[in-house]
Amino acid sequence: MHYAICTYGTRGDVQPYIALCLGLKDRGHTVTLLAPENFKDLVGSFGVNFYPLHGDAEAILQSDEGQRVLKKGNIVAILKYMQKAGREVQPIVNRDLLEGCAGADVLIASVLTLIWVRTIAEKLEKKWGIVQLNPPSASTSEFPFAGMAFINWGPYNKFTYWLLEKIYWRFNSKELNKFRASLGLRAVTMADISNDAAANHLNLYAFSPQLIRQPADWSSNTRITGFLTLPPKVREANEAEALPAGLKEWMQHPQQPVYIGFGSMPVPDVDKVRAILQEIIRATDKRILFCKGWSQIPDLPEHPRLFVVDKVNHQWLLPQCQTAVIHGGAGTLAAVLKAKIPIIIASVFGDQVWWGDIIQKKNLGFHIPFVKLTAAKLITAIDGTQSADTRQNASACGEAMNKEDGLTTALDAFDEYFEAPVRVGDRIEI
Repeated sequence: MHYAICTYGTRGDVQPYIALCLGLKDRGHTVTLLAPENFKDLVGSFGVNFYPLHGDAEAILQSDEGQRVLKKGNIVAILKYMQKAGREVQPIVNRDLLEGCAGADVLIASVLTLIWVRTIAEKLEKKWGIVQLNPPSASTSEFPFAGMAFINWGPYNKFTYWLLEKIYWRFNSKELNKFRASLGLRAVTMADISNDAAANHLNLYAFSPQLIRQPADWSSNTRITGFLTLPPKVREANEAEALPAGLKEWMQHPQQPVYIGFGSMPVPDVDKVRAILQEIIRATDKRILFCKGWSQIPDLPEHPRLFVVDKVNHQWLLPQCQTAVIHGGAGTLAAVLKAKIPIIIASVFGDQVWWGDIIQKKNLGFHIPFVKLTAAKLITAIDGTQSADTRQNASACGEAMNKEDGLTTALDAFDEYFEAPVRVGDRIEI
């Protein structure tokens, strides 16, 4: 069977799907990963067939306007900017999706490609499903949508998912129906994207049940699988994943470092980050491993207790650290938790905020929104992660996660679902 896996966004939105592609290949399937064109080398380095989608999320976030919006820290403004940037490239991305999916038997969407892939599947009469990395948007009475978790009461909980649908529909209905018209498909209404439990497409959430449990009132086709993680040996064998020069030697020091990195989320305020690093080095004896990722930060301090890298294999590094300070993207979150160390999330927007709240509630670390981050707060939080309770919780959580096999769970669900006859009358679930 030929699977087309369709994702968009940053590296954290791509790497889990590389793991999924490799798993499908191991089971004898043909796989194509459709992702932004700037990930061609990354995907190809793992031997996965790649189909480029127009656009570059890094360029969008690194643009002058993107940096201005991120620095202000206003979530509404950030979302509006991201929506505007998305709409500018979406018609070309949709064309690429249509072309790239044409030869596949099954289409798999991420949260950012969902409504477009679902529409293409309808046009091409293909089977389709969703693999999401974000907290659930499938309705349940057991807990509210993560962004509206003010109280936990059954009727309110269901209401939050209805409200989420309404907001989603308001932002996307015009462009969606414009795209559908271009394909000769009928217009749809909000009722057509209802995410009730009767929806009969496969909907997998690729995060650990240690963070969010599987609700009892979900349909059998909506499941929490566990994280999709590249096998360590696969990463170590990839030349593109080679460790930066000097890192192994620096890591041999008996004092474990604090990892600080924002991955593929450019830091909203480079001056603030530079000042925080300088203050930690000045005021403490901590050793810091700082990973720049997509951030462009000139004039970083030079000090024997500070090691700076552009990128690094988290699976190798993080188990050797005492704690990790990250932006809260699901991919890095998984790596930290599986390393069995405490975590500090300095969230910028989106699901980073929700994961931060979950981490703090479970006493696995702390959540400090980036706009509120200071050197003093971060030093206090780092010290706080070394408490016996927090370290024990992080270790136990990581131990349980390492016994999970999210990839096998997802692959088994694919085999079970997509070997069945084609479903009809699907509804869209966001």
